[in-house]
Amino acid sequence: MKKFKNKLLVLIITITTVFISFNTNTMSAQDFGGDIVSSYVWRGAQFGSGAHIQPWMTLGSGNLEAGVWGSFPTTANGGGNELDMYLSYDFGDFALTVTNYTFPTDNGTYGEGNPGLFDGDWMEVSGSADFGPVGLTVGYFTNAEALYVEATFPIGAVGIGVGYGSDGKDPFYVGGDSGLVNLSFGGSKDIKFTEEFSLPVFGSFIYNPDSKAAFLVFGMSF
Repeated sequence: MKKFKNKLLVLIITITTVFISFNTNTMSAQDFGGDIVSSYVWRGAQFGSGAHIQPWMTLGSGNLEAGVWGSFPTTANGGGNELDMYLSYDFGDFALTVTNYTFPTDNGTYGEGNPGLFDGDWMEVSGSADFGPVGLTVGYFTNAEALYVEATFPIGAVGIGVGYGSDGKDPFYVGGDSGLVNLSFGGSKDIKFTEEFSLPVFGSFIYNPDSKAAFLVFGMSF
């Protein structure tokens, strides 16, 4: 598994380097932005406490996209720092994504026992596809051997999500077991200030049946 993980990381870095080097003149999309959320909840679990700022940057060419995403608390003791790199390819009927998750300290460094940005200890391979109005995402962490499956679909203006986690080698989503970990419903709208400017906002209610935890999250996008 260690050998597979390292080969996968080398592949990601190689593809990204080639992608940036040879597509400088044909770049079709480069973008950046960020969200502010009242709390950081991911797959039915809260990370840190308090509001988080979540910046992102992407670089794309054709169906290939490379990106960086982060989440950082707005308070000194909020916790939940995260900085992820990903590489994704859209095949049309489905998309394949490889994500390297990392968790830097407050000053951006990685301490002992905390894998760095290019170590690849928290690598997830995921696929997503749409089947009519239903979206399906399947993700697998190669080191923890943990599987996550989520289906999303609309009911009117409300978006519904159902997530199922299954742990393998280590406790991950459900303490070494398997079951529902994420039931959510939410929506989004634009708050219009002028003819030229509006602010996208969103909200979600999230319930984790396994841990009996509930969250109400509000956010704004920029």
